[in-house]
Amino acid sequence: DRNRAFDLTQCVVADVTNAAAYIVRAILQIRSAASACPEPKACAINIMNIISSFAWISQFTSLAVSDCWDKGSQKALCAADISDMVAAVTNGPAAGIASVSDCADLPDPLEEEKHLPMD
Repeated sequence: DRNRAFDLTQCVVADVTNAAAYIVRAILQIRSAASACPEPKACAINIMNIISSFAWISQFTSLAVSDCWDKGSQKALCAADISDMVAAVTNGPAAGIASVSDCADLPDPLEEEKHLPMD
């Protein structure tokens, strides 16, 4: 069945890979937040990014449940939609706050470093 092959490809290539990537991203963001929280703006950006990363982990995990299972799951798709909404609602303001310094004519490098993942 062609749709089943597509679902399995989505499961492995997109869902599982993206969930794993967001786990790594969340770990890096937590490390960054731990050092930046004395700065209120950087702390707010990092906390919102952490929440959005966990929501995207939830979204991709939910999509994997639906795509990897041969019968699919309407509830998993619903959970994915809700998780995506939470991620978007928290990521949007973080990007907006970060853009104030990132898009400045002469950005302060110290301000920018406060909301970047640590190496």
